[in-house]
Amino acid sequence: MPAIYNWAWKLSRAADTVAASYLYAGSSDFARSFMVLLNNRLALCQIDICAADKDELYDTYPTSNGDYIIRLLMNTNRSNVRPLHLRALQTCLEYFFLFPEIKQIIAEPEAENKMYNEILLQAGFQQEVQVFSHYAVCNLLVCTRQSFIPE
Repeated sequence: MPAIYNWAWKLSRAADTVAASYLYAGSSDFARSFMVLLNNRLALCQIDICAADKDELYDTYPTSNGDYIIRLLMNTNRSNVRPLHLRALQTCLEYFFLFPEIKQIIAEPEAENKMYNEILLQAGFQQEVQVFSHYAVCNLLVCTRQSFIPE
């Protein structure tokens, strides 16, 4: 908890997002939230994963059994991808793909968020389409076991 507190409340915009994420995951049987820590002290990122058929994206993009959605929240003020953040994402993806029920992972970053799009592409996601979500244009990126680029 100290690692989460130091990160989320230092960047005021992260506090509400982290809190909402844990409330959502805590009250559902289909979503999980993972916090990646460095040396058990520094929060690098938070990654939420849920079954695609239970997510709001299901209304705008055809998903199938085995599709999962991830959402990222990186602990950085920089606008470029740091190798440590990429490795954290790759480690989580590698873990997720250990579960046979996960066939592909979908991410939906805002199109103008260069860093999130870049880190996802570097991890092996491929752009499918653009969708309109939450009052913004988002890229729909898909990562399969075959396209995943491990660390």
